[in-house]
Amino acid sequence: MSDARPFSKLGDSARAISEAAHHASRGPAAAIATLLAGLVIGEIGFLRFAQHVASANNALMLEIAGRQAAGTMGGQEITGGAPVALTMLASLTFVLGTPVGWCSTYLVLTGLVRSLAAAVGERRGDPIVGLSRRLVVRWRERRRVARSVAALAALAGPEVRDRVASPERFGILDADLVVVASRPKPDWTPGTVLDCGERWLRVGEAK
Repeated sequence: MSDARPFSKLGDSARAISEAAHHASRGPAAAIATLLAGLVIGEIGFLRFAQHVASANNALMLEIAGRQAAGTMGGQEITGGAPVALTMLASLTFVLGTPVGWCSTYLVLTGLVRSLAAAVGERRGDPIVGLSRRLVVRWRERRRVARSVAALAALAGPEVRDRVASPERFGILDADLVVVASRPKPDWTPGTVLDCGERWLRVGEAK
């Protein structure tokens, strides 16, 4: 019992937090806040990224131009429009190739969809929060099943081989034989026919 309580409290806390976050994310205010956060993060992140890209492109252009002027590098003469052309791709590179771009794009798209849904009376939560909530519920369910199985195993005692006994020993008159098992047999439902080699036997009611 002492080992199970901390896990039980942890599971209860995780469930409470996930439920509260899921409920809060379904509101219109949370959707609008998510959209605005994505726009702000994206704008700040893109400006910094574009500045870095422009600086790197300018440095590359000057290096290539210097090599061409010195005659150590051939090819088409580079112009001042090359860095501009490369910088124009910075927005696509930022969205697809940077963690900040991924984050801002996710926030903008999910915030926009949730805001539009809220405008027509449909409440939608954040997908990641919803996924986290489902994972917590599944984790708690697996722990509950594991605890139930462990409790049943402890109650039943050690698992031993099945024994075949005479029905008269247990006062059962409508059976050909009795199987004494240390564990339940989920597949042995009443009416199930078992192939026992030379005989076919039908499962009756468990006693």
